[in-house]
Amino acid sequence: MAVTRTTKRVIREYGNPITMNYVQTLLLMGLARPSSTKMVAGAFYIPKHNPSMPLGQDSHFILPGAHTVGVADGVGGWSKRGIDAGIYARELMRNAVLAIRRQLQSEGSVDPTAALDEAYVDTDEPGSSTACILTLVDDVVRAVNVGDSGFVILRGGRVCYRTPVQQTRFNCPVQLGRDSDDSSVAEEIEVAVEPGDVVVMATDGLFDNVHQEELERLVQEDAAGGGIKNPGNLAAKIARYALRNAINGEIETPFSVESRKAGVDPEAVGGKYDDITVIVAYIMRPSKKRRRMNQ
Repeated sequence: MAVTRTTKRVIREYGNPITMNYVQTLLLMGLARPSSTKMVAGAFYIPKHNPSMPLGQDSHFILPGAHTVGVADGVGGWSKRGIDAGIYARELMRNAVLAIRRQLQSEGSVDPTAALDEAYVDTDEPGSSTACILTLVDDVVRAVNVGDSGFVILRGGRVCYRTPVQQTRFNCPVQLGRDSDDSSVAEEIEVAVEPGDVVVMATDGLFDNVHQEELERLVQEDAAGGGIKNPGNLAAKIARYALRNAINGEIETPFSVESRKAGVDPEAVGGKYDDITVIVAYIMRPSKKRRRMNQ
């Protein structure tokens, strides 16, 4: 049974992965499709140290030929019941990849919303998770998002779009799961992009610990550097920066600011130690040879 989208947001803005241990990156090669732009992506994952959950609770994938990426963040509250929500997140992303594979074989294109719908239905593990899936179609990124994972788009080193955070209350994201919400809570997003734009998709381990202006500075530094750009290297730089902030108890972070606003801790300072997943994708023109083949 198809689910009905309860919220829809359509926004148009005009104007080889580096990994750590336990990274869950699924690479699906050979499923390329013609496009006037291409997306080159790399990822970096830093799992929160926890001997009982060595894989952490984040999961992600990159499908290079399909110009599609995704992240999920298992909700940590399940650990109080002895459940590792990271297993749910990994199964959700695995099922999303399988759904996308079927779409490409039958339709030749990616529908992020349908992929997340199918992944939700096919995931039977206990737990719950946030989720974000994004694909590039010509000069538009199409995405579906649930919870406080998400992405930003930077143009000229400045954020020109950011996904809204979905929370039921402070530090409690909207989430997918058998005992939580279904995929009808997902928000659909379309944003026009240009060659030169940078997409940064991440779990809240980034967004809770790095201010927007800090992220902009990191992307600007990457753009100013010489040599061939590697999105995996930038993802690693951003993730490590987020980790430094997360374990610093004396700085002001987005998490401490929001904690004070919510009245949870009027004197809150410091970061939030968490799993950190960062995917960086460069929006680029295809090679001249590729463009001639598509004409």
